[in-house]
Amino acid sequence: MENKTKYFKALEKLISFESVYSAPQPNAPFGTANKNALEFFLSTASQMGFKTIDYDGYAGEVVFGEGEEIGIIGHLDVVPVGHGWDSPPFSLTKKDGKYFARGIGDDKAPLLSCLFALKELKDSGTDVGVKFRLIAGCDEESGWRDVEYIKTKTTLPEYGFSPDGNFPLSYAEKGMYEISFELPKLTYFSDLKGGTVVNAVCDFASAVQHGKEVDLELIKKHGLTVKNGNVIQSFGKAAHGSTPHLGKNAIKPLLEYMLDMGENVKQVIDFLFNDTLGVSSLKNEQGIITFSPDLIFEKEEKVFITCDCRIPAPFTLSTAMEKFKCFGLPITVKTRHEPVMVQKDGWFVQTLLNSYDNIMQTTSVPLSMGGSTFARAFKKGCAFGPSFPNYDNKIHDANENESEENLLKAYEIYKKAIFSLAKK
Repeated sequence: MENKTKYFKALEKLISFESVYSAPQPNAPFGTANKNALEFFLSTASQMGFKTIDYDGYAGEVVFGEGEEIGIIGHLDVVPVGHGWDSPPFSLTKKDGKYFARGIGDDKAPLLSCLFALKELKDSGTDVGVKFRLIAGCDEESGWRDVEYIKTKTTLPEYGFSPDGNFPLSYAEKGMYEISFELPKLTYFSDLKGGTVVNAVCDFASAVQHGKEVDLELIKKHGLTVKNGNVIQSFGKAAHGSTPHLGKNAIKPLLEYMLDMGENVKQVIDFLFNDTLGVSSLKNEQGIITFSPDLIFEKEEKVFITCDCRIPAPFTLSTAMEKFKCFGLPITVKTRHEPVMVQKDGWFVQTLLNSYDNIMQTTSVPLSMGGSTFARAFKKGCAFGPSFPNYDNKIHDANENESEENLLKAYEIYKKAIFSLAKK
């Protein structure tokens, strides 16, 4: 890294902005701190001699070169800090060879690395045959309204990468859908509720029993508890919606107790939890269709279960719907993201992959993932680092961190990729 001192000085300043989503302000649609972080990022780029564009506080862009467009997109907003930090989350703290701060991995440091790598390309005098468009968003963690806004102002490149995933590279991301099923009318239970968000395995669910005495033997059988005499409680273990097998769903034992108490929920349990119709047996090279019933709630005296469903390309929603319609339950669908896939043997994936292997002295294969990254902003986008295999950087958790060694290696990988793409 040619400008290591300047890089860490800029990173320290960028980290200091508490860029968690907050109430909109004039010219700051995601809050003042996000706007200030964006202005600093664009000012840093301008001082490097780059052309910059401010999309009305929603996002910013740094432009360099001429020719076929190559996109790079990351974000300056961060998730709330939560609890349990051993150092100030918005102060870059170094300890035992690691840097601790909110945004050190997701996504301030890697985005800044790409900017500094572009500066090295600019200063090198290399003949650049493409036009790089480095985009800094401000709403990745809270809804992607930044990307939606940019698309009303400009057309994004066909190819691009986001430094907001895992190394070596993700060439495919599953489609993400919210599938809601209406349950049969219940006789002995009301006030059903469970789960917090659709993309996390439900770790607590409850219902109020009435019209029939609570059966304590069945409560014990299903591992439930009783509060205030008739509030049935179920405790599970949370996990990401893309990996439901790593959690324990609290809704299932609650429904199994209801079944034993005479409710008509056998089909619900069989189809949604026991997968008797084999939804998860639908798989391809990118993985299986995952299906996680994560929310249970009442609305207008009806009970619904909403499931996180992730579908790998080239499958589509219709592939899964053929199974869902066999459930015999009313269905509503909300599309969050369609499946995406870039040709893994094509020039773009191989250029990025070879850059990683060149720096790491490895022979790697591209990966697919169940999550969603800003790479989806491009028609053919890849998530490309910064997280290295077998290193827990505690993204979205307290004490988010990255080792200095990994920061510098990631920088060299991004630099190698940018220099290689410049020769296209």
